[in-house]
Amino acid sequence: MTYAHELGRLCESWWKRGAESSADARYELAEQFLALLGWEDADPVALPASAIELNTVSYLLAEPTHGAVTCHFLMPGILAPPSAVVEQGLDFCGATRALLDASRPLKCRYVFVCDFFRSYLYDVHTEELLLHADTPDDFQREFGTVLCCCEMREGSLAEVRRQPRSYLARQVREWCQRWSKRLVAESAQPEEATIVALDRLVLLRYLVELDALKTAGWSLRNRFRDLAATAAVPTGVGCGKALVGLFDELHVGWNAALFARMPYIDVVLERDDLAKPLITELTAMARTKFSIPTILESFNYGDAAEKARVRMIPEDDEERKTYLAKQVVSGIDDAAIEVDVADEGYRAVCHWFDRLVELYERLAREFECVAKPAAPSQEDMDLLTWSERDSERPVALTDPPRHALEHGLVVYCASPRQRRTARLVLYLHLADHLRRNKTRLTAFPRIENALHDRPSVLESDRRQIFQANPSAWDVV
Repeated sequence: MTYAHELGRLCESWWKRGAESSADARYELAEQFLALLGWEDADPVALPASAIELNTVSYLLAEPTHGAVTCHFLMPGILAPPSAVVEQGLDFCGATRALLDASRPLKCRYVFVCDFFRSYLYDVHTEELLLHADTPDDFQREFGTVLCCCEMREGSLAEVRRQPRSYLARQVREWCQRWSKRLVAESAQPEEATIVALDRLVLLRYLVELDALKTAGWSLRNRFRDLAATAAVPTGVGCGKALVGLFDELHVGWNAALFARMPYIDVVLERDDLAKPLITELTAMARTKFSIPTILESFNYGDAAEKARVRMIPEDDEERKTYLAKQVVSGIDDAAIEVDVADEGYRAVCHWFDRLVELYERLAREFECVAKPAAPSQEDMDLLTWSERDSERPVALTDPPRHALEHGLVVYCASPRQRRTARLVLYLHLADHLRRNKTRLTAFPRIENALHDRPSVLESDRRQIFQANPSAWDVV
């Protein structure tokens, strides 16, 4: 008999017996399945109590060189069809999300979930859905011999093709557009308002993955996990009001203006019949979809010029570099850099924010070096002396990222879409900047201060016009 025929017969026996079979019989079927893949000595593993209710039979396929695989075999009918999950732009159904999270303590690299009919294979580190199959026939066609013992020892899993960023970005965009249309229908608000509500959810998920917002006794990641757990329970109530309440906490407690109240949208989001599937789907996407490059790439659609702005690589403007190089401590609070999104693209916004922060940090070091020799010894320094020294420090040097966004960076936007995209990018980039510098965020700066409507003629254009060499003009 062929491998496909053996697998098909095994799956058929499970669907005939699985619902009423004993635990011993289910272990036997799972071991027969793994034996077909060449795994004669797979080790059974126990899952945490949180996953016991799924009634799984689990094994660990030890492969120390290329990464172990935890295999979970479920009762019939628990798994959603993978094709339907992927069609919605998602990576998980409820069972696979729970099983991947439960598998993390096992230190495995991959998770395989199967009900002997439908199959999912995930990378635990990235949460990517690597392979999936709706039927046993699809399993052999899509998975091939990837999970076979000899192939895995040769590194077959590392060679599985990952989806390109453009594909992930398109899924994020289509998910946002799908929910935007539903919010338009439910709230009778224009698409421009509903799509901003989706920006809030994208930023929320990004901040959760980053685990960026914490105080004593409070964590955004824990708050969101509690919210997702409530949404996952069919009988759970109040998750809609809890979601809008979380937005309010981020707006009031963390000064994140993007989460400010949107009354006509929020009243719809407070409804559990809409909030529960929305939150569940938000958690059913891989973390790779919530990286800054992928989120930015999700705006790569529509007008050709706007698509180009998403991918434009920032250029080192010599005039700006010279301007920044000339800055000194005494006048740094008034220094500003203008970035034109229409002409330079969105990546330039992040690029020049970084350059400004680097300048502030360099001048802060210079300020400390100049101040230290003149300062009295530690024993003789009183509070008045400390206060005097501190009062001489420019504001830009006390909190460089905040000053850069509230005063130092001027971002010109020529359309509401440019303003929306630039605002989201600044929130994301600020959170990532603080993570990279191991700095805890206490409250968001007033990011909207950096965003301005683009004038018909920029100051840089005026300088170029009036400083032009008259001899360069030809008289016609």
